[in-house]
Amino acid sequence: MSHAASPLAAFHLIGDRSALESSSQAPMQFRPALFGTYHDLSTLRTDYPVVLVTTPGGSPWVKSLSDIIDELLQAIAEPGTGGEETRRQVLAQEQAIRSLVAGGQEGTLSQLWERAREHLVHTDGEPSAIDGKLDDKLTSAFDAIPLDGEIIGFDNRLAARLVTRAWQESENLRSKDLQKRIGRLAQKLSDILKVNHMHSPGARQPGELESAMGSGNSKVFDFEAMARILKTAPVAEPLPASRRKRIQSAIDTLDSQRFFHSNSAPSKSGKSPFAFAFSECGEALKAFRKRLPEMAALVKAISVAELEIDNHYSESRHDHFFKEFSEHQLGPRDLELFPSYLIETGQVDDQVQEEILQILRAGLPFKIVAQTNDILGDDSLAGGQLTFGTQGQQLARMALGIDQAFVLQAAASSLYRMNHQVLAGVSTSGPALFSIYCGAGYIETAAATESRAFPGFVYNPESGRNQAACFSLTGNPAQEKDWTGHELNYENPDHDYETEHTAFTLVDFIALAPQFSRRFACVPRAEWGYDLVPVSEFLGLSGHARVDKVPFVPLIDSDNVLYRAVVDERLLDAARRCLTAWHKLQEMGGINNSHAAAAVAEAKIAWEAEYVPPAVQPEPSPAASTADPAPEAAAPKPAATITPEPAPSSDDPWIETIRCTTCNECTQLNDRMFSYDGEKRAFIKDPDAGTYRELVEAAETCQVAIIHPGKPRNPDEPGLEELLERAAPFM
Repeated sequence: MSHAASPLAAFHLIGDRSALESSSQAPMQFRPALFGTYHDLSTLRTDYPVVLVTTPGGSPWVKSLSDIIDELLQAIAEPGTGGEETRRQVLAQEQAIRSLVAGGQEGTLSQLWERAREHLVHTDGEPSAIDGKLDDKLTSAFDAIPLDGEIIGFDNRLAARLVTRAWQESENLRSKDLQKRIGRLAQKLSDILKVNHMHSPGARQPGELESAMGSGNSKVFDFEAMARILKTAPVAEPLPASRRKRIQSAIDTLDSQRFFHSNSAPSKSGKSPFAFAFSECGEALKAFRKRLPEMAALVKAISVAELEIDNHYSESRHDHFFKEFSEHQLGPRDLELFPSYLIETGQVDDQVQEEILQILRAGLPFKIVAQTNDILGDDSLAGGQLTFGTQGQQLARMALGIDQAFVLQAAASSLYRMNHQVLAGVSTSGPALFSIYCGAGYIETAAATESRAFPGFVYNPESGRNQAACFSLTGNPAQEKDWTGHELNYENPDHDYETEHTAFTLVDFIALAPQFSRRFACVPRAEWGYDLVPVSEFLGLSGHARVDKVPFVPLIDSDNVLYRAVVDERLLDAARRCLTAWHKLQEMGGINNSHAAAAVAEAKIAWEAEYVPPAVQPEPSPAASTADPAPEAAAPKPAATITPEPAPSSDDPWIETIRCTTCNECTQLNDRMFSYDGEKRAFIKDPDAGTYRELVEAAETCQVAIIHPGKPRNPDEPGLEELLERAAPFM
């Protein structure tokens, strides 16, 4: 079928459906084929729900229900068949809790455990003897769980609640030390004033003595007589009035501060503690600026207190400094003393984005949660490029340019696995941005990461001084590859099971959104032909190699019937740009670095110029060898002849092993066909362990072009004509 004559090609190139068969429908109720095994997500054992742990005693701040149950069973269930009944009952309890959370119920783990237990035990009314044993077993099982806390499922509030709990954990740990420090300073300053007062004449009055020793001792001591005796004792030199005033002022500031309190009770000033969680950037900035004078006063009080306690305060040296000290003298180390500000922005528009970047550039101690619920948008744009995923990623990419800011981008489905990075972000001394895609559900957000539509990464400027230490692609599957790959199992018309290795691309992810259905044309199995090429493969084809080829993704309908859906050029262009963006992230993470590849290529050229011997000259003919040498010429030393290895047959695939750079490209493609020798240099281990297509793809992706595909070993392999054309430059 020629490209020009193909209705599918016409649809792909210009979106023309007019010549399509009626069976080539727009996929209104279709979804990616790899989703075929996912139906009721409440029955899946994923990382969610999670418990936001509040139990003191060194427990983790977050724990998935799955991990809690697994650890519980390891502790209480006997190994082997003896513990099978316990495992079955506890896993049933876990599933009951999952169902409650999926149904919208909220509460702590202990509360939901009790509701699930009652449901399992009392399903048929009053518990029987067997149910009574189950009741006792589930009750004792919960007693073995060492933690408790709010249990939350996967919804649009997940990201904010999880980051908030991490922030609370970080602030609680950090504020305890400073809170103790402030209390200790205030107490020691009070002791200085108390001792000074005890040495004053006023402290020797009967009433003062009785107050100091307690009225309960009035029958034992004669305070009047005691006062007469003490009047004869020498009086110590009192503190100067300026010092007493300075110490009392510091005590008042320490006692009335509203930044650190163990509970929400008012401080000694009668005012409530400050709140540090906000929903708007402007609101948080306003509060921060308004509190700056009180922050400066507290820093001043702490400094004065420490100098006075150590008796190092010098009025000639320090009075002028502290008199002039204000919020304008606060530095980064001073700001580190205070709690950070948490902002949950929700959806980010242009104005909010500018406010966030302003905060990050200023280096303020703000932790910002920017949530994205839709990274696909609509299909209303005419003429321009489709910007899938960019609106969710733009903020985090821009924040990466602010070197001092911590940046975490992730889908909500990855947050539990990244809990250490989340805690590091809220604990950093500078600003932090958490750009989270929440989507419509767990599977959708996980698919966004799998498809590179919303890849995860972490930039932590406090991790080191170079890119390798600070930047990580943590949270992404198959980080070294363009796309993630999975095995697609399906039943063919002959009722035989087949397996295909399928890449999950941006286009597969877009197929989840019904608003883009007009950009797909589903082709039933009866019309599949060799001209249909997977999107991941089509993107790697040169312009000439695309002739007579049409890109597709595998989709299934509501009855799980498999189709191949041809995609239009706009979707393909979006996937191409998505892949380019992913390659740039890979480079930042030290994967497939183009600078390193260029350096390797230059080193190869230099090595060949210096070390590769020249071609062996042909031996002289017999006539020339019998000729007399010129009388003046000295007999040359015989040259050492180099016998080259016989070149492999052009029909067999082979690798110039000596030039291998150990880039792993070929072994990742097929480690049964390609392997490494003892010096980590590639060779073809088994040419029959893969396809000719894989040989050609390996040759095309090899950075130093040392793989030679040879001729096809299977004459019946599909697409050989096109593959031979692609292989020609490497013969």
